[in-house]
This record gives sequence, C-alpha cells and structure tokens, in this order.
Amino acid sequence: MARATPGARTSDRTVSVAVVDAGRDVVVIGIRHHSPACARIVAETIERLQPTHVLIEGPADFTDRIDELRLDHKLPIALYSHVRRGAHTRVTWAAFTDWSPEWIALRSASKVSAEVRLIDLPAWHPAFDGPPDEYSVAATVLAARLGLDTVDAMWDHVVESRADTLTVEELTAVLDDYFDAIRVGDATVSEREQYMASWIRAARERPGSGAVVVVCGGRHRPAIMSELARGRPTDGSWPAVPTAGPDVDIGSYLVPYSYSRLDLESPWWYEKLWQKTASAGEVAAAAIVRDLRSRNQRVSTTDFIGFRTQILGLAAIRGHTLPTRRDVLDAAASTLVGEALASPLPWTLAGEPLGPEPDPVISACMRTMRGDRRGTLHPDSPVPGLVCHVDMLLEEFDLLPGPVVLDLADECSRQRSRALHQLRVLGVPGFERTAGPGSGSAVVSTERWMIVDSADRLPVLVEAAAKGHTLVEAAGATLESSLTSAAADVERIAHILFDAVLCGLDSVADRTESIASESLKDVGDLGGTGLLLRAALDLWRHDSLFGSRGSTLLGAIIDSASSQVVALAHRVRATTGGADLLRISALAALSDAMEYATEILSTDPADELTALARDNGAAVDIRGSALGTSWDRIPPDAAVDAVRSIPAEHLGDWLCGLFGVARERFLDAESSDTVLTAVDEIVSRLSEHEFLTALPALRQSFEFFPPRERDIIARRLTTSTPEAAVVNSLDVGRQLDARVDDALAQIGMR
Repeated sequence: MARATPGARTSDRTVSVAVVDAGRDVVVIGIRHHSPACARIVAETIERLQPTHVLIEGPADFTDRIDELRLDHKLPIALYSHVRRGAHTRVTWAAFTDWSPEWIALRSASKVSAEVRLIDLPAWHPAFDGPPDEYSVAATVLAARLGLDTVDAMWDHVVESRADTLTVEELTAVLDDYFDAIRVGDATVSEREQYMASWIRAARERPGSGAVVVVCGGRHRPAIMSELARGRPTDGSWPAVPTAGPDVDIGSYLVPYSYSRLDLESPWWYEKLWQKTASAGEVAAAAIVRDLRSRNQRVSTTDFIGFRTQILGLAAIRGHTLPTRRDVLDAAASTLVGEALASPLPWTLAGEPLGPEPDPVISACMRTMRGDRRGTLHPDSPVPGLVCHVDMLLEEFDLLPGPVVLDLADECSRQRSRALHQLRVLGVPGFERTAGPGSGSAVVSTERWMIVDSADRLPVLVEAAAKGHTLVEAAGATLESSLTSAAADVERIAHILFDAVLCGLDSVADRTESIASESLKDVGDLGGTGLLLRAALDLWRHDSLFGSRGSTLLGAIIDSASSQVVALAHRVRATTGGADLLRISALAALSDAMEYATEILSTDPADELTALARDNGAAVDIRGSALGTSWDRIPPDAAVDAVRSIPAEHLGDWLCGLFGVARERFLDAESSDTVLTAVDEIVSRLSEHEFLTALPALRQSFEFFPPRERDIIARRLTTSTPEAAVVNSLDVGRQLDARVDDALAQIGMR
C-alpha cells in the first residue's frame, strides 16, 4: 500500500504520522529493532498524539504480565520463551535495550496513560516453526545498489545519519520507503500479520477509542497496511489469544541479557547515539583511544586529533549530517593502524568476523563499539520452577560458594556430586570440577569442586527451564540432545554416557536408551565401539562408586554396542596389515558381555561369531578373536583345523586375536595342547626366511601371556621331549635369536 501524502486520508483511516487526526486514526510505525532513530520516532509520536492504545509487536499471551516489564530493571534484558513438544524444543529471545523502539513505546505509553497490548501470536505458536522471515536478499541487493557492503552500513547511511536533521514526518517517510523497498515483490500476508491486523482493527473500532499507535517490525508494515485496507468489519472485541494444548510445555520469562549476546553489531555505539546524538562520534573516538592506551598501545595527541578530524571528513564526504558507526571505524583504521592488514576489516563483512590475528587497533574498535554492559532484573521478577528447584537443592546439599570436597563412596556425597554434575552439564556457570575420576575405570573416590557466585547463573537457569522443570529432567534432556548431535562420533558418545553416569540419570533412561542406541547404529569405528562397550560393561558389572551397577541405561548401551561390534567385525576384510589390538579388544569386550551380561543381550551372537571365525575373507586377527569368544567350547580337532587353515605368515596375527580374547581360557581348555602342538609343527617346517617373516607376529601373540604363563606353555611343549633334546632346542633358539639381533643391529634397528 502506498504511503499517504500529507493532507490525505486513506479509506482505511490509516495515515502517516504527519496528518493523523487524534481520536479517529491509526499510525503504524515500522521499525528496526534497536534503532535509536526509530525509538525517537516512537517517543515523539506517542507524546504528540496521546493515543488511547499503543499496540506493540510481541507475544499476545504476555500482555496480562506486561507489568513485569514495567519493573525497575537495568537493561539489557530479554523476554525468553520456549515451547517443548515431546523431544523437540524451540526457544526465542526478544531483547530490550534502553533505546529499543518497543521499550520506548512501552515507557512512553505509560506516560500518556495509553493502554498497551502485545499483538503478535504467542511465541509457542506453530506459525513460528518454519524458517524465519527473510528479507536479507532484497536488503543486500539494495545495499549493493547504494555502493555499500553490508545492510548495517546501509541502514546507518539511510536512516541513523539523518535522524538529527529530519523531522519525524520526514524520517517516517524515509522508513516507509525503505521497508516497502525490501518487501517489494512479496504480496503475501502471513498468519502473524493477519493476526496483528485483527488487533489493530479492534482497537480502531472500540467505543471511545482515540488514536492508535502501532509499533511493529518494518518488514511487517506493508503487509499489515494491506490487510487493514481490506476494511473487514469488526465490533471492536479484542481477538482471542490462542492457547497451547495439553501436550505442549510452554513458558515465557524475563532474563538478564548483555551487549555481547545482542543480535546487533556495536550496541555500545547505538547506546551513545541514543544518549548523545550530535557528539557520539567524538565520544567513540575518545573511548577507542582510551582503550588502546590502557593496553600500552601508543596513541599520540596528534594521532588522536587526526582520528577525530578523519571522522568528520569521512562523514562530510559520504553526505552524513551525523558521523555513522562506519565513519568512526574507517577513520580509526586509516589513522591508527600502522601496518598492512592480513584480512579485510571486519565491519565490511556480515557478522563482523575478526581475522586470525587482528590488529590491536581493530580489536580495540570492535571491543569498544560492542561494549560490556550487562543487565539485571528487578528482584520481584518471576522465575521458572527450575530456578527455585536449584536454589532449594543448593541449600539442602549445603553447596555454598567455596571449595567442596566429596567422597563418592558416601551416598550423601554422591547425591551432592550428581547435583553438581547436572549443573555442569547444563552449563550453569560457577560450578567447576577441579579433580575427580575421569572414567568408569578410575579408582579415585575423591572429587573436588569450586563453587563461585556468578551473575550469569540466573539467565542460564531460566533458559535451561525449556528443557525441564527439575534439574534431573533438564540435564537429561541436554544429554539426550548431545547424543543426537553426536551422530556417529563414538568418542563423544562415550563421553556423554559417562556424564550421564556422573549425573545419575537412570531415572530418565527410557528416552536416553533409545537415542544412544540409535547413535551407535551409524558408528563405523570397531575399536572405539569396543572401548565404549568395555567401559559400559565395567560400570554395569562392578561400579559402586557412581551408583551405576545394574543401570538400565548402561544395559541398553551394552546390548547395542555388542550388536554393533559383531556387525563391524564382519566388515573387516583380510589385508596385508598385521593384528590390530583395538579391534581385538573390541571382540574381547564382546566376549565378556556374552559371558557376564547374557540376560541383557537381545540376541546371541555366538552363531555369527562361529561363521566369522571360518570366513577365509575376514582379517585373520578377527578370525582368531571370533574363535576366542567360544574357545572353551571348541573340540580339539576343530581347534587344530582352525590353526592349519591360517597361512603360516599370518599365524601370529591369528594367535594375537585368539590370545587377546581367550588368554585365560586358552590355558585351561582341553584343546590348548593340541593347538600348541599344531603351531609347533607348522613353525618347525618353516624355512629360515619364512620363520623370520612370521617371527614378529608370533612374538607379539605370546606377549599376551605374562612370564609365568609363558613358562607353563614352554613346559607343555617339551613334556614329551628328552631333556637333552630340550636343551639342544633351547640352544638353537638362543642362537637364532642372536642371529636376528645381529641382523637388526646391522640395519640400525636395534
């Protein structure tokens, strides 16, 4: 819809700020969030028109709590909202600064006793589930047409640089043209825009209604104007506010915010632009130089004067009545940077990324212009139940600021430890673990923490309430989300599961079990899966330190990891490489799971492992490991046949797999002597070259046995041999060892 010209009135009684007839008309002010220029338009319009209603884009279901915004907060703060549907959680923040147009609208409305309502759909509404409204493409194209490299630079050039010289009516016309331009070609009216328009029509038609001032995002203004032009009849009743279903968990709370979190480049600069419009450039120059000097960067008085002069010069060349943020930053780069820069100036790029080693001047500019202000809430501000729950637990467990030492063998200390780990997993600041067991196999029972007060604790806990109403529930949801994002990273999965053990999260194991099991299905690392299986099995069987013995969560992991070990072992085919100790360890962990956790395995892998042991295309160490899982059930003839099926040069690798999985059972099994005899027969028939080729792997395989057990094996081999022959055999062996050592020494390998 075209903007009304001065002196004209549109058929829908929605006109420009210049000609509004108080008591009859509606003014829709399209704004950019955190714009000082837009804030001035809002303040002056409300003060002049004294409207009956001020309608602000914001969640309509928060209108009844709008007095919370009127408390004496220190800005910035944000209205934080969450919606949780099953395992899916979506969160939003609507931040307020001292110069946010929405905040100014709220404050100005109070001064003129106008009724304030928030008129957008609730933040939990499905209309927000899709991709966010995007007009960046059109805005970027427009910026390029103006010869500017970022949308922020364009906004300052078109709007902020002229705010002090244009009248409200003139500046409003500029804004309307700007937002019409970036919405061009999009004639659709979204569900949100239709809903906001319905509130505006109701306010306009209410009995006794005076002027209505609407403050909304500039991109929405053209669509809202179009919707209002349709002139749909209304009796002035306020639209119904949607309500969430019983299966949806929602919440909205105010949280302290900070300049570092604002979705705004250089908030400190815009604060100064709001406070000291005419002198903001000089204030910024002085602050940047002060920052540099405080860090021992030399900036002379001459440099400072040149910096200030350059700001004014750039502003004049660019047609800015007031220096813009880019004028200040470009002037700093041209007068204070002494050497060539390795990367582009960050403010010439969207998102303002710093280079790998930014120049001290560039760093000072970015640091100063962003600022470090942090907001605080009034003590009477409501908080979600999670905050109260945490406060209660900290008091109950006597977790006060200072060092905390816990003995995990004590049940009370273990409960305190779990609460602290849950806070750590949620990322709540002020709870640092300085010492303690780092894995399930650790034997350390003492845990040390340092607790400190932190201003960030409240906002983090408020935001964590989106994940659950209790500490256990929120920590569990966090770990589940981490498991989902871990995908096939088995090391990360293992780390997350150990965190679950430390947090004592079996009470939320149902969802965690399925998520962890799904994550393991895509893991392709046999060795890593084996390590995870071993850690879970050890904790499930033996742990009393963390209280995880018999854990249902760990049981599910053991079952899933066991199946995955079998599947991955089948994929390892024969190669020229030797034995891999990690994959042998994985089969050893599987063997232990088959022996000690049979009741929790959903399938018995014995048949698959038997087939794998006979698979000539499989890696020989895998074949030996697979046979080792059932070694105590192998008859002697079958064991000898298995030995003779392995090529002599790979016999040591096969034995590595066998001994790595079944070392103890090998010594006790009936078939062991026949296997040793078969191995001895094969080795004795090898030529010297063949023997030297096979020797390293053979040596490696018998290293699975400690010296005492190697002695037992040697005696078994020689029990039926006359002593002289044994001595002669040992002498021959010693001579061969000596020859091998000499050969290695000659090539520098000894």
